[in-house]
Parts: sequence; C-alpha cells; structure tokens
Amino acid sequence: MKLIAVFVLFCVANAKAYKILGVFPVKMKSHFYVGNALMEGLARAGHDVTVISPFHAENSYNNYKEVFLDESPVENSVDYTNDNFMEYNNKFFWDIIMKWYDVGVEIARSALSSPNFQNFLKIKQNFDVIIVEHSIEALFGLSHHFNAPLIVISPFAVSKWSTHLVGTPLFASYVPYMNNPFSNHMTLWQRMYNSLTYWFEDVSMPLYLRPKHQKLMEKYFPNSKNWPSLEIIKRNVSLVLINTHVTYATALPLAPNMIEVGGMHIKQSPEPLSQKTQDFLDQAKDGAIYMSLGSNVLFNKLPKHKKDAILNAFSAYPNMRILIKSDEKIVIPSHKEADVTVESWFSQQSILAHHNLKIFITHGGLLSIIEAVYYGKPVIGISVFGDQHMNMQVVENKGYGLNIPIEKLNSENIKSAIGAIVQDTRYENQANLTSKRYRDLLKSPLETAIHWVEHVAKNKGAPHLKCAAVDLPFYVLYNLDVWFLLAVTGFSIVLVLKYIIHKIISMFTYNDKIKIKTR
Repeated sequence: MKLIAVFVLFCVANAKAYKILGVFPVKMKSHFYVGNALMEGLARAGHDVTVISPFHAENSYNNYKEVFLDESPVENSVDYTNDNFMEYNNKFFWDIIMKWYDVGVEIARSALSSPNFQNFLKIKQNFDVIIVEHSIEALFGLSHHFNAPLIVISPFAVSKWSTHLVGTPLFASYVPYMNNPFSNHMTLWQRMYNSLTYWFEDVSMPLYLRPKHQKLMEKYFPNSKNWPSLEIIKRNVSLVLINTHVTYATALPLAPNMIEVGGMHIKQSPEPLSQKTQDFLDQAKDGAIYMSLGSNVLFNKLPKHKKDAILNAFSAYPNMRILIKSDEKIVIPSHKEADVTVESWFSQQSILAHHNLKIFITHGGLLSIIEAVYYGKPVIGISVFGDQHMNMQVVENKGYGLNIPIEKLNSENIKSAIGAIVQDTRYENQANLTSKRYRDLLKSPLETAIHWVEHVAKNKGAPHLKCAAVDLPFYVLYNLDVWFLLAVTGFSIVLVLKYIIHKIISMFTYNDKIKIKTR
C-alpha cells in the first residue's frame, strides 16, 4: 500500500501543471459559485490558478491567486437587482432581451475599467488557458491578449449565447428560449412566440450587442485596435462548459466541444449543519419544509400580500417544521416558535441532504434545482425571472415538482402544491429516480470539467474538436444559397416549359387556321 501511495504522489507531482486564468465578473453569487468551483478544483488538481471576480473565495490554496474587481469609475449604472427582478415580469421578449444586453454591457464595462483589472493587464505573464463567462463577450479579448486558448463557461442551460460558439444546432421548435416558460413540446402559438424570440436575438445580437462589446474591447485592451474583430476571436473558442445535465434538462444534440458539467459546485460530502439546525431537523418527526429564494430574490423584499400568501399556506401543515432563508424575523401564526427557524444564510446542500427534509420551496434557480436533484428532494418553484420559469417547467415535466409563477402566487395554490407533494408519493419517487440517474456518471461533473480543461491546454486549443459550422457564414450554414439556386432553377424550368407549351399550342392553333382557310 505504501508503494502505491508513493507511486500516486510521484505521478501527481510530475503531472503537467498549467497556468489557468478564470474571469467571472457578474455580481451574482450563483454565477461565481459555478466558475469558482471549477477553479478551486483545478487548483486542487495542482494547476496554477488565477481568478478575477468581485467575490472572494472561501477556501485558500497556495496555487490560487485572486484579482478582486474593485469599484470601477463606471460602476454599474444598471441596477439589475432592483425590486427582486419583479420588473422583468409581464414584458415582451424584446424588452427582456434588450434589458439583458444592457446589463451585460455594463458588467463588462465595470470589469474592464476596474483599476485592478487594468493593472493585471500590464503584467507580462503567460497562461495556458483562459476561462470566461459566456455572455461577457468583451472579455473574450483576454484570449488574444495572452495568446491562449479560450474556454467559455455558462452558468445556465443551453442558449444561443453558448451554442453559436461551437456550432451546436438550436431549434426553436423544441428548445425554449431561456426566458420563455415553455416545455420542449410546445403548442403552435408557443413555437411561434419562441421562434420570434430567437429570430429577434439573431438580428439584434450582431447589430446592437456585439458592436458595443467590440468598442469596449478596443477601449480597454492595449493595442486591441490591431486585433482581429471580436467576431473572429469568438470563432476560436475551444470549449464550452454548460451548467446542465440531461437528467434534469432537455436532451439535445451537442457539438463535441460543448460539455455538460452541471453540478460542479456540489459537495461530495456536505459540511456539518450547525448544532441548532441539526437538532431542529432531527426532531422534525412529521418532516420539514425549507424555503429559500436564492441570493438575488429576497423574501423580505417581496410584496406584503405575496409574503402573507406563503406564510398563510403553512397553516394547513402545523406539524411540519419550517426553515426560511430571510434577513428579517418571520412569525408563522399557525406554528409554534420552536417549529420555525429563520436565518439569513443556511448551508443549503446540508439541509437538502437531511432525511427529514420533505419539500424544497425555491425560486427555480439552476443551482438550487441541481442540488434538489442530487439529494432527491421534491420541489415547489416560485419562479420570478430569467431562466427560472423554464427551469421549473422542466421540473414539472420531469415529475418531481410543481411551479407557481410569482405573479400567480396566492395562499391557496401554494397550499395545494404542498398538499400534492405531501400526499402523492409520485413526486418523491420521481425525485429519487432522477437523483439516481444523475449520480450514475463515470466521472463527477467537476472531474469531467477538469479533464476537458486539461485536454484543451494539452492540445493547444484542441482544434480537432472544432465544428466547421462556426466558420460558415449564415447563408451557407443554412444552405440559403442552395435553396435560392434551386428556386431560381425551378422557376427557370417552369418558364421554359411554359414557353415550350405555349409554342406547341400556338403551332397547332396555326395549322388549324391554315386548314380552315384552304377549305
């Protein structure tokens, strides 16, 4: 055994260590958790890691360096956490898309103009791989600045933001747009709305969004005006890592360099609960309900009638213990004080891992869905914005939860949802089945992601994985020139046939006239 241990240590010590840069500028903890889970995993694997972010990592490693995105001169002029994102509801797709465009541009501007970021660019250094979040395209310039392969990571499921980078086909007929609350089996009108959404993005992204990111890249990267355009830089993306998995998402045909790694942030061994929370759950003989609306949707900022609707719904289940993530004190009239725990932060994975936890009430964020799937817990969604509606639609279709959009939320429908999950074992059984499928992997999502990052570094960008679709112009990719040629040819054939038929008819008509005259 000692000999084997020495051999393993020798192999690890002599394995190639790569220098890897990760940039995650979005000021949402869920985005950071995804990217940083990968970077910490790479650090533990022995690589020299540098992370640029507005957050500090909880763990420290000798080979993990941080560049903190401090307050920039143009710090976020767009307040994208205003009013719990409620302003994103009941808007047409073009309003939402343009809003997200502006948010992404301001995030990019804030990161690029940060003094710490600019100082970092002045340091002469080399990296083997650059990892950047998918929607902040101006930062793709880091690949050209450091002359290193570019890996893009998406904290969401599959979207046009990521598929077009590697040539993965995306059909509006069965892939709902991220903000559309549709399933993969849409009605005619849903497919029409979904198609219009994608077409609008196809037109607005190159005409409106990309020029803004191009200008930002040229402004904040030295000598970037002599670089290839951002459009060309994007074509050289080596790999896309997407935060999804087929067990809890829609099955799709993916390009070979688009890899599902949903659940990288899952801890193989959940950290111990505080003694207070551990005792609280251990003593929940009739089960417990945990409610958390994530880090962006704050319970205390919900409209009063929405908060009352949720709290009043618990009255039908006085024997179940309730855990609520909130910054304010909450009293549930139907419950004893000892049966309610309210904290500003919980170790969510540890709570979901507890055997007495029966229902998870969530906003439908992808990380929360992944954790619920991993630990086999039924879900009630109160979806608010973004991909949450779509995520919860998938949950309902898979059969391990129910969704109540925030605008439809009332005491009766949430009470009914809790009752359905408590009384109908199908939800729990389906949650357990989905969990078993998700866990049935050759490698964990994090191990898979590390493998592919190392593969790209080792193979100098892994050009052998690249699909030709990314290099084809739009009209060639969709064979528009072929269809045009066929249409012209067909039309020409019709005209020629029409001319020939006309001539034949005219000839017979002429002969008949001659015969009549001769008589």
